[in-house]
Amino acid sequence: MPRLVWNELLPKDRYLVRLARPLSFAEMGFVTQLYLPIIGVESFSLYQLLVHEVQEANGAAVESTHRSLMLMTDLSLDRLLTARERLEALGLLAVRRRENRQRDYFYEYLVKPPLTPNEFFADYVLSVMLLNKIENVRYQQLRQRYADPLGAALEQEYPVAETVTKDFYEVFQSLKPSELEVHKGSEREQFLAQMETRYPASPMQSGFEAAVHHPLGASSLRHYLPDNASPDKVFSGESVEFLYKLHHFYQLDSWGLGQELRDWTLYKPDGSLDMDVLRKRLVQRYTDDKLHRTPAAPAPGDDEWGPGRLPEPGSEAFARACRQLSPLSLLERVVGGRVSRVFLERAENLVFGDGLTVEVANALLLHTLQSMQMELPKAYMETIRDSWKAKRITTVDEAVRQILERADQRAQHAEKAKRPKRETDTAVRRGGRPILQDKLPASVEWQLSQEREPQETVKGQSIQDDPELKTMLESLRRRQRGV
Repeated sequence: MPRLVWNELLPKDRYLVRLARPLSFAEMGFVTQLYLPIIGVESFSLYQLLVHEVQEANGAAVESTHRSLMLMTDLSLDRLLTARERLEALGLLAVRRRENRQRDYFYEYLVKPPLTPNEFFADYVLSVMLLNKIENVRYQQLRQRYADPLGAALEQEYPVAETVTKDFYEVFQSLKPSELEVHKGSEREQFLAQMETRYPASPMQSGFEAAVHHPLGASSLRHYLPDNASPDKVFSGESVEFLYKLHHFYQLDSWGLGQELRDWTLYKPDGSLDMDVLRKRLVQRYTDDKLHRTPAAPAPGDDEWGPGRLPEPGSEAFARACRQLSPLSLLERVVGGRVSRVFLERAENLVFGDGLTVEVANALLLHTLQSMQMELPKAYMETIRDSWKAKRITTVDEAVRQILERADQRAQHAEKAKRPKRETDTAVRRGGRPILQDKLPASVEWQLSQEREPQETVKGQSIQDDPELKTMLESLRRRQRGV
């Protein structure tokens, strides 16, 4: 079916070009050597044209119409749109469309820098696409051109490194706070505000990092479906949610998941996706190390825990790990690499079988590992899982609250067990059976204590030690003898 380009873009539509940050001469070479074979001459020419549309001195944007682009590139509107989309797909261009009340469109083009050779070759999809385009000899020449053997040898021969870079305030120690103060309502504050309003700076970012993304999208996955699959049933509500869970759990991108969906045996006779079969397939593919995955980006504070060190429940690192990582990525960080099939199935079943949210599943995994000496016993996990499901735990904060309360209860029981038992609490036993004892009335208890008191006062003394008692005793004895 022919594409209706006029519904998407018109020659009269205006556009504005911005740069994410200034591009260096070396980066333009990266685009020429690495990207050109993939995107083609038309996309490469469009990228060069857009880059030089922006004023080099200040990065100010320039406005024009798409008709001017068609004239300068000698491309028809459909070829111009196709060339632009190739740049978007490889992360070299971001497009935003604005609309006014007259339904006129205005496009914003943000030109992005390319990946470095190291990042480009580390991306499996781009690396293989380039190899298919230029063949082995040219690919080897590019790898050799962008190689750094001296730097690699330096890291091997001198593995211990120390950062000795001084920060700003170590060098500028004489800088006083009063020198940086701008008083409210002063002439200097008014001048700075006037400059911001009259001469707004270009929004280029010196710290912008180039990146290529392969986001998961139903439109891209449709191209991978075999003939016996029904796209309407595969991308229904339940199946789409399931695919996004797989995407996050295994850290799959659109291309990686699409390769798995090519298998015609994954679909039922009615064309719908058999989710159980796909789950088993991905478990086996991970076990065989044949699953193409996107490495998780390092998060702040990742060095706080790792193999042999787990974050404490209630800490910021614990909550951050549960919210940001997938269960599989979390286990891989705990063990320092690929996990066993048993660990994988335990984590996979929590999300897809038991229906726990990802952050609660992560909290359960970390708690079990910490409590059971880095093991994941099935019975222990099922007990906690059932308890949390009964209490409707859906967030990591609620899970942490349960973990801390349970820890407090165990500590109280342990402290109580250490206390010595009182004799009054110990029941008298005969033949292993307890004997019930009635408690005496308070008046009887007082009478008994009064009767025992004289014995306790003279305990440890004899009558011979008291002269008065000794005289009385002798007089009683004489009377008994009749003397």
